[in-house]
Amino acid sequence: MWQLIEDENLKYFRCEFENKIFLYSTKVGTQKFLYTFKPALLTQIHSDIIVDIDTDTKTTGDGLMTSSKSIGVKVADCLPVYIFSQEKIMLLHCGWRSIIRGILAKALTIMREYKYVMGACIGPCCYEVKNDVARLFSEKYPEAVIRKYNKIYLDLKKAVLQELGKENLIAELNYCTYCNPDYFYSYRRGDRERNYAVFSYK
Repeated sequence: MWQLIEDENLKYFRCEFENKIFLYSTKVGTQKFLYTFKPALLTQIHSDIIVDIDTDTKTTGDGLMTSSKSIGVKVADCLPVYIFSQEKIMLLHCGWRSIIRGILAKALTIMREYKYVMGACIGPCCYEVKNDVARLFSEKYPEAVIRKYNKIYLDLKKAVLQELGKENLIAELNYCTYCNPDYFYSYRRGDRERNYAVFSYK
């Protein structure tokens, strides 16, 4: 369902479902992407904080929710998760810290009946972690921890699937941000710039 859209000096991924639009920027035209879609953004701190921008004036957190606006998160190798119901849309910035701190569980207490879409993130092919992070995920999301060649790798999408349910998944942007430097910035690759995920209504 995700499609690569190429416009003049702008390239991004787009997915649609009913009246919802899911967007993910590439390296080509990042500023134009932001100017075109004009998302509300927060200062992100790898937390479990979800802000309803329709009623709350908070400017810090890692999840946004609205019933009418365009919302966005900044990502390097973390996973953007687009969650929606009949009444609201929600966009989460899911790094390992936010996941362990419970941002997904908090989202479920807000969105009772929901579907969701996953963007691109660093994949288990490249996301090597140490024992301390692996131990946290092994306790709650054992399928997300992969051990091979005497190394430990983490699969963020497996953790999200376990929490939100495969039956509720609509689409997945199946790219590794580290493996695809032509499209994406990657923190692990040393990039200073960031990708953007945007969620809005048609």
